[in-house]
Order: sequence, then C-alpha cells, then structure tokens
Amino acid sequence: MIAIPEACKDRTWLSVTGTTSRSTSGRSFTIMSYNILCQKLIRRTLFPYANQESLRWKSRKSKLLCEISHWKADIMCLQEVGIEHWHQIFGPHFKQLGYDSRLFYSMNKSHGVAILWKRSKFHIVDEMGVRMDASMNVCEETLQTDNVGLVAALRFGSAGSMECADPYADSVDPEYRIDTGVPPGGEGIIVSNTHLFWRPDACYERLQQQVAMLAAQREMQEKYPAFPLISCGDFNTTPDDAGYALLTKPRPVVLNEWQLDNLLPTAMVEEEDEPSSDSTISYAAMTTAGTPSESDDTSSKRRRLEEEVKQAEIDFARDQERVQRLTKLIQTDNDPLRSCYSTYADLDTTYRTEQWVGEPIYTNYAKWKGTLDYIFYRPGQGLDVRDVMSLPAEGRMKPGLPNVSFPSDHVALLARFGCA
Repeated sequence: MIAIPEACKDRTWLSVTGTTSRSTSGRSFTIMSYNILCQKLIRRTLFPYANQESLRWKSRKSKLLCEISHWKADIMCLQEVGIEHWHQIFGPHFKQLGYDSRLFYSMNKSHGVAILWKRSKFHIVDEMGVRMDASMNVCEETLQTDNVGLVAALRFGSAGSMECADPYADSVDPEYRIDTGVPPGGEGIIVSNTHLFWRPDACYERLQQQVAMLAAQREMQEKYPAFPLISCGDFNTTPDDAGYALLTKPRPVVLNEWQLDNLLPTAMVEEEDEPSSDSTISYAAMTTAGTPSESDDTSSKRRRLEEEVKQAEIDFARDQERVQRLTKLIQTDNDPLRSCYSTYADLDTTYRTEQWVGEPIYTNYAKWKGTLDYIFYRPGQGLDVRDVMSLPAEGRMKPGLPNVSFPSDHVALLARFGCA
C-alpha cells in the first residue's frame, strides 16, 4: 500500500452547497491550483524558521512529486514551475502518469506557469500565452513586469485521431498564440492559469495584469462560447483587496477609500523619509512669504514648493483617472467570477478571520500569512462546484512553510466540478 504523503494527511473533500443548481449529466472533474515555490526563489532570509532539509531541492522535489501525484487531479494549474526542473523532472514524470501539458514562461524569469490535464479525459484544442511585460499594452499603458498567464481550451474526451496541437508538447514558445484548426463546437472548458506581480504595494500593476488576463479569457470564450471558464492561480491578492472585489462582486462594484488608495500606481505613494533642506522653509521665513521682506532664497523655495504641489495634484488626478479607467473596463467587459473557496470559512470554522468573509484565512503560510490563491469560475455557465479539499490544520504549518511535511510556502487548492 502506498503511503499517504504528509502534506495530504488529514485533508478531505468537503461538500459545497448553495453555489449553483446541481448538474444532472453525471460528468465531473477535479482541478488543482498550486504554487510549488521555485527553488531559485528560495532565500534563507525569506524562510528563517525553516530547517535546511526543508529548503533543499532534493527533499522538496520528492515531496512535491508525491503530493501532486497523490491528488490525481484531472486538471492541474501550477505556478512558479522552474523551467529546468520542468523539462528534467515534472514534465517527464507527469507524462508517464498520463498527463499532457503546457508550460509558459517569460525569457526574463527562471519559472513559469503550467497547465496539465489527463489525456484520457481531455484533449487540447486551443491555447494562448499571455506575456504581461513591455510587449503588452493595456489602456495605452505599457506593462512593466514579466509575469505571464496561460489560457487553454480543453475538450472532453481523449485526443484519439483528432488533429490537435501536439498533445505531447511540454512547453510553448513565449511569442505565442496557437489555433489548432479544431472546430469550436462540442463540450469542454477553458482553463486559465496565472501568477500576478508579488509586490504588496503593486495593486495597480496587478490590476493591469487582471485586465490582460480577462481579455485573453474573453477572446478564448468568444471562440468557444459553449466552454465555461475556470481561472486559477496565485493572484497575490487578498480577499479584502480591490482586485478581488472587482473580479467577484456584483456590478457596479463600490470600492472603499482604502481600496482606492491602494490601487494608485506605486510611484504615486512613494515618499521620502525626510524632506531635503533645499525644499524646507523655516517658520520665520514663512511669515514673510509674499511680502517685501521675503528673501530671494525663501521666494525661490516657495515657488519651487508651489510648483511641486501643483504637479502632485496633476499627477494625482491623472492616476485617479487611470485607476477609474481600468476598474470600469473590468466591470464593463466581464461578468463576476466566483471563488470555489468563497464559503470555506463556513465549512471549516478554524479558518475564519475578521478581515474578510467566506474565504479561508490562509493559503500562503510563510513570514507573511494570508490568502493569495484561488480557483475562480463564472456562475451560470453550466459548472457546479460540488466539493473543495479541506486545508491543513494550522498547527501542522507552524511556524511557517515549507517544513518537513509541506514542500511549498503555499498549500494546494482542489475543487470538484460537475457539468450541467
């Protein structure tokens, strides 16, 4: 009997009720989203609590392969997949287990995102890589990060003799869009996988990236209108962020002041710790401002400060307009998504938090702890969330991940869908 991997112990399927009407077709499938922590991103300063063995690739590799293989998910969306490790280890391993796959990455990063699916259950009919860097334009603005996303159209049933895009390929060209020529009819799903920008204060950049991913998903759905959408990934967005609200809330979305402030471009909110002496005016000098007694030096400083304030007001108004344009675009062109784990706190009360309602308190458990990972779907497209996989007890993750049981700083999310 094969031993259950430590990371999988005590995790069970929990039934989800009240999400959509129950499907009657009998067809179902499972999907996983998992940030597996690229080895090249590991630094001792990021994981000071972890012992050396927990951070070594030899140990992490075997645990990751055992954990992911144990779940036997029909579809898997992995983030932070090391490019070398994909070609040497993950790709060949899962091919032997009956999976076809795609990896997509930026040339400027050591890792990418992968979508894998059981070839006995699905075959690929279309796919699109999304590069969120200087080559992409969103609302006449150039993106400044090197994050990526991947969107794949999967049709139910094995590939058989159908013409499709090399079902055994394990990576895609980063300058990339493929059309397999397979007719858009039939039953299937569109699967999206992404890993958004990590910096906590970069809400605006993530908003741009969300717009880019939604546009790619929409383009694919226009081609395959009968295929429902599932969007997975590490969104680096907590459930109280504006980005989550804009993806999931009924239209129009009303953002609070804190959310709107966080959406301003990061350059706007950066401030110097101490003002320079060249830009300060003493109280005594200020009392002479605008009078004949004002010195030339004070007058020069005052005019410079007035110009800086005026420019700051112009920049602030411009940035507000940029934010409004993106938030309007998301709401106008995209119906709300729903997170499979949006009611998890009702299923497992140990994961409740006062910060937000429904979503679990953790999917990432490192020095910073919180929820960043999601499996989204669009209600009303014929998908029924039946079950979600329970999350590990917090005591098993303390003081932080990775540890001897869990090979990543994130935990794997799994959901079971039924089809109408």
